[in-house]
Amino acid sequence: MNKCYPIENSPLYRLRNRRKLAEFLNLPKNYFKEKHTYCYNEFSRPKPNGDGERHFTVPPEDLKGIQRHICKLFKRIITPEWVMSGKKSCSYITNAEVHLEHRFVKTMDISKFYDSAQRSRIYQMFSQTFNMASDIAWIMTELVTYNGTLPTGSPSSQLIIYWTYCGMFQRINELAEEYNCYFSLYVDDMTFSSDFPIKAILRDGVSDVLRKNGLLAKSKKDHYYQVNDFKVVTGVGIKQGKKLVLNSKRKQIIELYAKCKKSSNIYQIEKLNGTLCSLRQIEPDIFPEIYRYVHSYEQELKKLSRDRFYRSKREKGRYLSKHIHNVGINTEQGFD
Repeated sequence: MNKCYPIENSPLYRLRNRRKLAEFLNLPKNYFKEKHTYCYNEFSRPKPNGDGERHFTVPPEDLKGIQRHICKLFKRIITPEWVMSGKKSCSYITNAEVHLEHRFVKTMDISKFYDSAQRSRIYQMFSQTFNMASDIAWIMTELVTYNGTLPTGSPSSQLIIYWTYCGMFQRINELAEEYNCYFSLYVDDMTFSSDFPIKAILRDGVSDVLRKNGLLAKSKKDHYYQVNDFKVVTGVGIKQGKKLVLNSKRKQIIELYAKCKKSSNIYQIEKLNGTLCSLRQIEPDIFPEIYRYVHSYEQELKKLSRDRFYRSKREKGRYLSKHIHNVGINTEQGFD
């Protein structure tokens, strides 16, 4: 079987058996005969742009492992080429590249997207789009949601939310085509581009589709860029067909570099390295001095990565050997 396939070829499609579900998720075969309780870690951090705080809900490692398996199974299902999230070869950068050469760009963002994705609608996706048995659809819903919505720190949330609203996004793509625009979707960021001025009626049509699905566009992220404007698409600057790192990102990495130079803290250096690698995908030669500094810690960073990998394997092994079930996953059907 090919690595990627239509939804009908997914092992999750028309799933009827709990033991099979456990097998697909690399769990003990009787796992779903019991009720399980997982404790999420909730915390808030200031947004990089200083505009308030972002709330995080992170699953514990055992549940995150299950969600990773769900994510892997979802990643194998073919999605339209305009979907830029949840794919191995796609990122916020490749999303921006779709619109690099076009003269006019319109960006829109869905407000509180994860919070708006109700548990009943996610259940409906598993039950109807994936044609699962009702009890299996219920278990899957409980595995990927927290307090009735999608958790921000879950590896499965990006693809779960796409499939939950796939019909809505298909309609938005059709609207874009009607108005001679290219459309791309990166989680909750919608981008439209064209070589001709984009009519305001497109924005109205998209907003209407969102409202019919219980969603709203975020006014702060609603931008229309014309020919000579400096454009921003999913955090990537675009000017005259070239990708550029935003000034806010430049400031962020310079400040982090200063902290690393002062403390030589390997965890901060690891963060600096990750940020730099991301920015160099936009501008390959940016910050050569910082690159040389990070490169001088190459061996220490490799050791840190190895230690984390083996520690994670040991923790997973202990969990499986003890067979301790600690999520409020109720295998009985129904909504509270």
